[in-house]
Amino acid sequence: MAAVSGLGPIVIAGIFASTLSSALANLVGAPKTFQAVCKDHLFPFSGFFGVGYGPGEEPRRGYLLAFFVAVAFILIGDLNVIAPVISNFSLIVYALINYAVFAASLGRSPGWRPSFKYYNMWVSLLGALLCIMMMFLINWRAALVTIVIVIVLYKYVDFTKPQVNWGSSSQAFSFVQALRYTLRLEGIEDHMKNFRPHCLVLSGRPQDRPNLVYLASHITKNVSLMVYGHVMIRKPFGALPAVDEEDIQWMREHRIKAFRAVTTGSYRDKGRVGAGRNGGLGKRKGKISN
Repeated sequence: MAAVSGLGPIVIAGIFASTLSSALANLVGAPKTFQAVCKDHLFPFSGFFGVGYGPGEEPRRGYLLAFFVAVAFILIGDLNVIAPVISNFSLIVYALINYAVFAASLGRSPGWRPSFKYYNMWVSLLGALLCIMMMFLINWRAALVTIVIVIVLYKYVDFTKPQVNWGSSSQAFSFVQALRYTLRLEGIEDHMKNFRPHCLVLSGRPQDRPNLVYLASHITKNVSLMVYGHVMIRKPFGALPAVDEEDIQWMREHRIKAFRAVTTGSYRDKGRVGAGRNGGLGKRKGKISN
């Protein structure tokens, strides 16, 4: 580039400036990001690097780790070996950022409101695909290894399910899809070929009356709508209790798919009527009266 340019020293100076700025950004930004991951305890023994120092919670331990990693790569002494590895990991980061932006837009999260005038979600998806393509053009072996590492890390976090509240884009997308298909049922006429029984089971907690829940599950076969109702005797307008994790765990262990509907009433019969009125998803016909 210096040989064909108008002024060769400017090319050399630009390379030095770009390298220095990228190195400083990585040495400062990477420890901060790594510290945030360690604070969530996503991986075993990672809490050691989540400790911060000073008013700004500076990740000094992360700085030392980044320094030693950088020195280890420098000691390799072969730029042609280092470049594909660094380039692939940088590209996979950019690909994941672009895909995260696309997924947030696809899930229509209320908290995702990009202010850039010319933003388009499909450009983000295109950017992610171009990054993956560039990885394979640079070095397809290194690209495969990088993708496998990212998938292993993702599956580990997905399997362990750490106690963090991220508000993932996949959760938002699932809600949007469920709402879309539920509303679509409103405009579809019923037909005998597609008949599916909708069962409201007044079982209380499912583990209290398991035989009743088993009977209803044999009718629905996990392909029809099943709602198990729990009536709690409380004052009028009493607050509903939080979702009982024991009930959900019991249903999962017995492989029964159903929704939970909790109602309150001053006496049990009134609560049953309320459960009957509230039960069901999508299109409903008829009414329940006292």
